[in-house]
Amino acid sequence: MEKKKKKHIVLWIILGVLVIGLAVLGWFAYRVLAQPHSLFEDPVAKATAIPAATPLAPLFPVVTEEPVQEDNAPREQTAEAEPSAAPSDSSVDTIAPKGTLNIMLMGIDAYEDDTSTSGTMPHTDAMMVIAINFDENTVNLISLPRDTFTTAPGYRGYYKFNGVFNVGGGMDNPAGGFELVSRTAEQWLGGISIPYYYGLDFEAVKDIVDAIGGIDYDVDQSFWNMSRTKHYTKGIKHLDGDAVMGYIRIRKEADGKDSSRTARQRRMMVALFKKIKDEKLLSSIPALINAASSGIYTNTTLLQTTALANYAANLPSENIHTLAMSGTMRLAFEWSFCFVDQENRLEIIRDVFGIETDPIGTCTPRYERWLHNTGFTVLKSLRQCEKVFAEMSDQKSAGVVFSDEQIALYSDAYNAYVKLHGMFDDATEELGALYTGEEKTLTEYQEVEKAWAKLFNEQLDTVKKTTAQLANEIGYTGKLQWKLQYVEWYDDADINEVKVDFR
Repeated sequence: MEKKKKKHIVLWIILGVLVIGLAVLGWFAYRVLAQPHSLFEDPVAKATAIPAATPLAPLFPVVTEEPVQEDNAPREQTAEAEPSAAPSDSSVDTIAPKGTLNIMLMGIDAYEDDTSTSGTMPHTDAMMVIAINFDENTVNLISLPRDTFTTAPGYRGYYKFNGVFNVGGGMDNPAGGFELVSRTAEQWLGGISIPYYYGLDFEAVKDIVDAIGGIDYDVDQSFWNMSRTKHYTKGIKHLDGDAVMGYIRIRKEADGKDSSRTARQRRMMVALFKKIKDEKLLSSIPALINAASSGIYTNTTLLQTTALANYAANLPSENIHTLAMSGTMRLAFEWSFCFVDQENRLEIIRDVFGIETDPIGTCTPRYERWLHNTGFTVLKSLRQCEKVFAEMSDQKSAGVVFSDEQIALYSDAYNAYVKLHGMFDDATEELGALYTGEEKTLTEYQEVEKAWAKLFNEQLDTVKKTTAQLANEIGYTGKLQWKLQYVEWYDDADINEVKVDFR
């Protein structure tokens, strides 16, 4: 009798476990199928805060001429981490429009062995934001120009957008690179948060296309496949993974415009989605991603990817819209940069996210020219000050006791540095607004630029004099370089914190 009772208890326990298991599975299935958005964290909470560039904190009590506001306190000065003097617009508050989930999709110009088809380092040569509006059941694909002249949040300097991946770590630290690209895209899209990303290299794209059996596609121009072993002409053609990669990377064979290439990428993405959807292959997306895992990088979970695939299965193709930021290409010494059309940018942000934002004045040809004429000299000078201050910090940490005269010299140099830092921020704000505001005559632009140049020249004289005196007094072991040497700004470590081969 006792044996029978124990058997019943075991059966009840097993039954209870099964019921609980089914309930949990049902709950997950409901979230995956009916509430995919519930599987993603609050986008604002997930987004990484972007630090604003501020002057170094003083080593000694100093009464500055322009005190830093309490809500924008300077970072602690340390010898190990020397803060940058990057433009202040590297700071952006992230927001999340109601019902919208934003995902960064990046194509990496890399093979399995981390080599690239251009230059010495792989870049994110295709960048697209997938904006999923669960409330309206729509998806917007927004292409971002890879050659955009941009800052990288938290880093000193100016870069091409596709090189931001390398600033954040590149293939040595892909997660850091993808995160930084996402943070940079946030500031370009008016502060909307982009908490999730997918990155795919060449091999992963080819593997996925081959896994679905390739695609029949109406080719709009002739091209070679990626491996340059087969040539395709216009018309309906069956493309395998190698051919798809060749097609979406057409550039030299076409009009040479990056905007044309991003348009082909968006069209191909929609076509691949339609094939996967029509042939009911969406449920296999997680398996496809898992199969090509060596070339796919993401901060999403398999459950989240499954939820997105199931959501896509019920999304009408006509609910997918494609957009692209546009701009003009200008040569800055040996590199061509894209200067984004701010009206087009603001219109996209308004239409997709329903928010108003400001133009980015630091992405204009005139601002880049002002940097060459004046701004880079200012940034170079600020960096020399920071180096001297950092060495003095090292000495203080090592137990050196400074005299009243040395501290007075430091106070003079620090005040001059803080004032110059503030002037650069003020000039950036005023000139950025000027360059993106109502069009002015060339003379009107030049008058404002000359006025700032005069002010900077006067302050630079003070900065150089006080910093040189301090450097001499403390026995500074470095060499003060106040101007760019025989390299361009993108190769000068005092301007660009991370050296990137933009090819």
